[in-house]
Amino acid sequence: ASPSAEAAIELREQLGRIDGRLAVVAHDNPDPDAIASAVALVDVAESVGVAADACYFGDISHQENRAMVNLLELDLRNMDPDDSLAEYSAFALVDHSRPGVNDQLPTDLHADIVIDHHPPRGPVPGEFVDLRQGAGATSTVLTEYVERFDLAFDPSTATALLYGIRVDTNDFTREVSPADFMAASTLSPHVDTSILRQIEQPSLEGETLETIARAIKNRVQRDSVAVASVGRIGDRDALPQAADQLLAMEGVETTLVFGFDDEMVFLSARSRATDVDLGETLRDGFDRIGSAGGHADMAGAQLEIGILGSADDEVEVESIVSVVEEVITNRFFEAIRTRPGVPVGAYTQTSEWLFTQRGEPEDGESA
Repeated sequence: ASPSAEAAIELREQLGRIDGRLAVVAHDNPDPDAIASAVALVDVAESVGVAADACYFGDISHQENRAMVNLLELDLRNMDPDDSLAEYSAFALVDHSRPGVNDQLPTDLHADIVIDHHPPRGPVPGEFVDLRQGAGATSTVLTEYVERFDLAFDPSTATALLYGIRVDTNDFTREVSPADFMAASTLSPHVDTSILRQIEQPSLEGETLETIARAIKNRVQRDSVAVASVGRIGDRDALPQAADQLLAMEGVETTLVFGFDDEMVFLSARSRATDVDLGETLRDGFDRIGSAGGHADMAGAQLEIGILGSADDEVEVESIVSVVEEVITNRFFEAIRTRPGVPVGAYTQTSEWLFTQRGEPEDGESA
């Protein structure tokens, strides 16, 4: 259902109370839905006289996402954890819902506005909160607000929003709602289709191809589940692409691909099996030793290998990495095998020795 007129009035009133500049913060390493939502909320804020910046921490490293930002000339601010937040008098979170969880804001930050479509993993603090779990994308919710505020759709924003909806709903095939189709039809006349085509056909970079090749070569398959370590990675966004490629192989219905960057391990999982909920599976397997979250068919996790920092030489690093690979692989297979909601027990002592607890699980799927 579209937001009631009351919700739009409440948002307008909340924006009216802001005296100063608004930071609209997407989740870390933002995907198209988060980027588009941030840009759209800036448009909404500025329409009622509130100066605003679309902000994010981390990198936009996936080549399609970079193409989207560059071709649409989207105005985004890449924040640094050391930046002072004093220039902002208000904060909005889009496509995630808690400060300090999947963004690098202080956990005690006061959120003025929160707009998201993911189920929350805990209480959501905020003055104005719109958590639309029925929507397939946060871009859908923002499209409705742009319409409710009676704004003309800027072609760049409209194109970004439609791309955000298409990516998050996997081209209207995953967790899609009537609201997503309505938003797409609203956006359609304003979209720059030639730029949209360019965004969707970026060339695969060499490093991404290498990662996909390593995933195919290194995969361990049990029944319809394939797990692969790709070793050291320079670009963590190659992981979901590798997980997708493994999923395209015959007889494979669920995939997990993981790689190492300094002392962190990043995991990306995909599934088209009807009896698997990947978000639950990754939480069961890795929440106790890291942070994990996501949807039934796509999810991610990150773990910190605290012990790597004290490794003396390359041989020791390699031996630790090989143990980590074995632990992650076996924990995932066990989590797939056991009932949802049952944390895995395998390698518990080894895991505690290897991994540094990372705090709370991520809300968004930034796998």
